[in-house]
Amino acid sequence: MQITYRRAGGGFALLTLAAVLVAAVLTVIVGAVLLVGGVAIAAVFLLARAVLPTSWRRRQQPPATPWPQETIEATVVKPRESSGERNPLSQGQNVMNR
Repeated sequence: MQITYRRAGGGFALLTLAAVLVAAVLTVIVGAVLLVGGVAIAAVFLLARAVLPTSWRRRQQPPATPWPQETIEATVVKPRESSGERNPLSQGQNVMNR
């Protein structure tokens, strides 16, 4: 019995290798194009930020109060003792009956 080996698929292997190489090259090209595009967009953004006045980029802050002409009148109150020193239960006040 004689065993023979026939080498088949050489053309298919070469075609597969070519397809893989083309896919790799196209992937690298697309990556490079995306990188260059991103750098170009960032450069345009930074250039526009440097050229345009800051008043266009920042809004003016609204006034602190909607009616600055009105004031609140207050009277200073001086309690006899501070609330920290006062114990309402010792003064005969029951918190539950309020």
